[in-house]
Order: sequence, then structure tokens, then C-alpha cells
Amino acid sequence: MFRKEYLNLKVLKALNEIFKRLNCLRRWTSFIKDDTFNELAKQGFNFIATYLLASYVEEKGETIHWERFPKIALYRAFQKVYVNFDTPEPINTQVCKIGKIRKDAFDEKTKEYISNLTNPQFADFICEGLNTYEAEIYKAATKIISKVELFEIGKKDTQEYTDKMFEIQESIEKFYYIPGVKTFNNMHGTYFKRFLKISKLRNQNRWSVYPYLLNCSVLGHLFDTAVFSYLIGLQEFDEKTATKMFFMGIFHDLAEVWTTDYPSPIKYGIPGLKKALDIFEKLMLKEHFFSKISPYAAKQLEDLLKEKETTYYQWIKPADMLAADSECWRQCRAGTRDPYFKKAIEKFDNQLSENVYVLSAPFQELHDYYLRYARFAIQDIE
Repeated sequence: MFRKEYLNLKVLKALNEIFKRLNCLRRWTSFIKDDTFNELAKQGFNFIATYLLASYVEEKGETIHWERFPKIALYRAFQKVYVNFDTPEPINTQVCKIGKIRKDAFDEKTKEYISNLTNPQFADFICEGLNTYEAEIYKAATKIISKVELFEIGKKDTQEYTDKMFEIQESIEKFYYIPGVKTFNNMHGTYFKRFLKISKLRNQNRWSVYPYLLNCSVLGHLFDTAVFSYLIGLQEFDEKTATKMFFMGIFHDLAEVWTTDYPSPIKYGIPGLKKALDIFEKLMLKEHFFSKISPYAAKQLEDLLKEKETTYYQWIKPADMLAADSECWRQCRAGTRDPYFKKAIEKFDNQLSENVYVLSAPFQELHDYYLRYARFAIQDIE
């Protein structure tokens, strides 16, 4: 059970560092030099697939403990950047066999890192998802998304591509006992085709007209927002509600696959544009996404997004803004001197001062940290 005292500024700063490292950690480096394929985008993508696969499993009559998924997300994020990095699983398996290293040694080391970087109670809490059926669903989803990524990269005329695709296919087939995995794995099926389309969100940079130094994509932003939404939910409500908020964050910008987006000054500066865009997004989601997945999953997800826009908007939007703060902080850490990144944080600060949005401690403390850092790093010269 989560207790509010588990969450403090130290924990949030540790997670912020995780976002930065995931954003920097590139994937498929033996194939490409492309920073759009990074681990932050992959984690956002993983949980889109995880939600849909878990819904499929639930529709088939199996029990899903949804509250485990955000914990798996947090645990996996720590493990990726402090323990596993980009070492391929087959290599790791061979090395462990040579060294007679227990498989759970990596889990033990991950928990040690989490405890030291946050606190033991928070570590215990997010480790509750380990060795569960939900963790298996997550693993299956990640393998399918890896296959989607490799297919998108191409290089199909090389032996390396053939070998890697065969390796991924073998790993997916081990999860065929989970309902839906075989269906999702079908490269000619509707789910795989939807994933190929959603993958394009990695190409939409959120700061494209400014001199950014890290590629912060919409796909990666979904993960940041989901985590902040979840933690705010734990602080304000309970685990069940926080879990819903996590997935609200994961899907909150999904429509941009088909609609792209307008910069905020235009979206909110032209009367009626924001409302028209909201209607257009709903139409595009219905036509290109909800009508292509199972009615059960579509109904669940439509209801979730409706709640995001009504009941939970006042908490999801600040989580979205904190995710933007984190991206601006990353740009500052990387060395940008463009004042826009500071001004973006200052704009949110003004909204907080005017009570347009409200953040409770420790989220307000995290925002204040972002603002102090940006003002220190970027000093305007007129």
C-alpha cells in the first residue's frame, strides 16, 4: 500500500534523472544513428501496447490487476538506465551462464539502486509488480513493439536484420500462451498496422522550431506525462485512480498521430481553434483507431479519455506541464542558451501563481527546482 510520505522531492528528482537518461539512451545502434529511436519513446510505446494487450486478455475472461502496470513502468525505467542499459538480452543470458550468475541478481541490483536513489519504502512499492502475470503481459508487449521498431527501421536485405527479426520472433512466440499475443504479432493484422502508425509519433519533435539539443518526441512525452499523472494520482487519490491517470497520460496525445498539433500560442490565441481541434481529434481517433481495435478496448479507452477531459483534467494538465518542464530542464542541462525554454517554465509558473493550475508538494517543489535551474542556466542578453 502506498503512503504519501514515500513521495518527496528526492524521489521526483530521481525520476526526472531517469527521464533524461532514457531520452539519451539510443536503440538499435548496430543499425542506425537515429536519436528518435530512444528508450524514453520506447517506454511510452510499450505501455500503449501493454494497455491494449491487457484489455484483450481481460476481454477473454482473465483477471487483470491493472494497478501493477505503473509499478512495472517505474521499475523497468530504473532498471534500464542503471542496470541493463542497451545490452541485448541474448548476450546478457550468455554472460550470466558463463559466470553462473543468478537471473534475479539483476532484479536485486535494480532494487538496490531504487532504494538508494529514492527510499526503501518507495522501492518496495514499485517492486510489487515483479514476477506477476501483468509483468508477463508487459514483456510480451515490449517484444512486439521491438518487432514494430525493427520493421520500421528496415535494412531488410542484410543478414543482421534477418537474424534479429528471427530472434525477436522466437522471443514473442514464448508468450503465445497469453491471449492476444499471436493476434498482435501478425504483421498483416490491424493491431500491428496501428502500431506502425503510432510509431510515427517518435518523429514529432515537441520543440522543433527552437535550438533543441535533445530530441523530445511526442512518443517519449507520453511516458513522462503518464508517470507524473500517476504520482499526482497517488498523492491526491488512491492506487486505482492513480492507475487510471497513468493510462490517461499514456494516451493523452495519441490523436496527434493523425492530427499533429498547433503551438500553444496559436491553439489558444485564435478563438474557437482549440475547440475545433478537440472535435477533429475525436473524429480522427474514432475513424483511425477506435474502429480498428476490439469494441471492448475501444469502449474502455474512450471512457478513459472522456474522464481525462472532465473529472481529471485539473490533475492531468499539470502533469502534462511538469513533463514539459522536465523537457526544458533537459535542454538546459544539455547546454541550450535559447531563452524560450526558460520562458516556457515561467509561463507555467505564472499559471500556478494565478491558480489556473494547482500543484501540491512535492510537485510544486520540483517545478520550483526546474525554474531555478533554467534561470541560472539561461540569462537573457537583449
